[in-house]
Amino acid sequence: MAVSAFQISSPSLVGRKSSIVQMSSTDIIIDAPTPTLDTEGKQLEDPMGLYSPGSEERRDGRVQTNDESEVSKAKAIYDPLGIYPNDSEERQNEQIKASEPDLKVIKAVIDPMNIYSSEEIINDDAIMSEALPFLTRPIILDGSMAGDAGFDPLGFAKTNEDLMNYREAEIKHGRLAMLAAAGWPLSELFDKKIALALHMSPLVDGADRVPSVLNGGLEKVNPFFWMACLVGAAAIDVYGIAKSKSGDESYFPGNLGFDPLGMYPKTEEGQQRMQLAEIKNGRLAMISILGFAIQECVLKSGVIDQSPSFF
Repeated sequence: MAVSAFQISSPSLVGRKSSIVQMSSTDIIIDAPTPTLDTEGKQLEDPMGLYSPGSEERRDGRVQTNDESEVSKAKAIYDPLGIYPNDSEERQNEQIKASEPDLKVIKAVIDPMNIYSSEEIINDDAIMSEALPFLTRPIILDGSMAGDAGFDPLGFAKTNEDLMNYREAEIKHGRLAMLAAAGWPLSELFDKKIALALHMSPLVDGADRVPSVLNGGLEKVNPFFWMACLVGAAAIDVYGIAKSKSGDESYFPGNLGFDPLGMYPKTEEGQQRMQLAEIKNGRLAMISILGFAIQECVLKSGVIDQSPSFF
């Protein structure tokens, strides 16, 4: 029988020794490698302690200990099955981490109906909302702004940036509503008189109702008036946006620097009082304008006729 020689090689094995395998009566010489790992000069990590203290790797100093390995210290080990005992080196070095991160409670939990069985999760020190005393005050509403009573039941303001944008919108609508709340009844009082003096057709109807979306009559208003309103509103809005983006530390929502009569107080206490008065009157005006529109639409008469004692 012919003798065959086989060359076996592996890229991961370094150093080979020939061995003879005898099968039946025929010797087949196989050039088979005896695996020897190329671990010389390479540090070995043994987080589970597989190498015994008397092993060649530990005697040669190739097994890296926790004290010598900064990587081992920084690397977290997750042990959901509890394989590592309490006295293990990994637990003593606080390498064993929980399978899930610790939860941080950032919102107080109120339990007026005693739904929670354990009282430990109930925070009795929670700050309640002034506007809605049965709800906790939203975290973002810390009371630093004028008129902040902790009212945000739907949670619109998630960040401080959201809060500033909503305050900008609120102050703009509040100022516009204050102008409208004054202009609405005044127009019903004087529109016919002014139109008669100028030989023009009045805009209010026969029931003394001003033009509105619900009342109708907006088509009687001169288009140039609407154009002037849009241009003026856009100019004010652009100026306000530029002011808010200027990086001025003294800026707050609605602060356009417009005070021709010098009525804005110089003291911080007076400024807070003025800001609070403006935001409260603006909120009341927004409700009033909505009431004017619905009231005239339903009752089919002007507000000056419905409350003549005020006019």
